[in-house]
Amino acid sequence: MNVTGIINPSAGYARAVDEGGALHNQAHALEHRGDFAGAEALFLRAIDVKEQGLGPGNKFTANSQNALAELYLKLERLDEAEDMLKRALHIRKVTGTAFDAAVTRENLGQLYEMKNMLSEAKDIRLEGAAAGAMACGNYHVWVTLCFVLEESDSPRFMAADWKERHKKFCNKAKAKV
Repeated sequence: MNVTGIINPSAGYARAVDEGGALHNQAHALEHRGDFAGAEALFLRAIDVKEQGLGPGNKFTANSQNALAELYLKLERLDEAEDMLKRALHIRKVTGTAFDAAVTRENLGQLYEMKNMLSEAKDIRLEGAAAGAMACGNYHVWVTLCFVLEESDSPRFMAADWKERHKKFCNKAKAKV
């Protein structure tokens, strides 16, 4: 496991990690309870605290931006979601893990599908393909979802996507069970 840390962080950095992380977690709890307005307010505060203490280009800031964008997607506030996802992706490409960037690209793919921009959805998802850094659209659902997916259950675009991108990964997951 590769762990990087900061020895003797500044007070601002430590506060941003501690308080920003707590606000982020509280926002998730509110979202899961259905208090979307409260969750949005806390995600925005978490982003503000993290940007002040860690800087706008920090991977922890991007984590909260991505989470807020997922909330916006749920609320169908697509323009706000797109802005947050683009900000998060820019950071995650540079400072985050390949998986984090893949998740944000997948979220952008879902957003573009919601806007009926299917070509853009495919392109953003395939951006990480060469490096093997792609996330299933159902990354937040247990891998068992792959057991119930069938080509005939999806529109033609999704069936093609299943064959090209998901099938081999879902089959690997099935083999491990």
